[in-house]
Amino acid sequence: MPVFIVLTADQAAHVRGPASPPYALEPIERPGGVFILPAGVLDHPAYQMHAEFLAVLPRLDSADPSFPAALEPSED
Repeated sequence: MPVFIVLTADQAAHVRGPASPPYALEPIERPGGVFILPAGVLDHPAYQMHAEFLAVLPRLDSADPSFPAALEPSED
């Protein structure tokens, strides 16, 4: 199951946008003003400019029974 990095609106704004072309980070907004990114961005070379900043943020494992369903990205 995926692991997500959890961001505030300010943190999401800090990393949102172009990275190494043609890549960009676009945090997904969830209810309650929470934003998420897949933790896999930490290992992707295109996003290394943000890796140190993102590495210290909280993470949620979607396999954890306490994972809030409202954080799961929607299929739309």
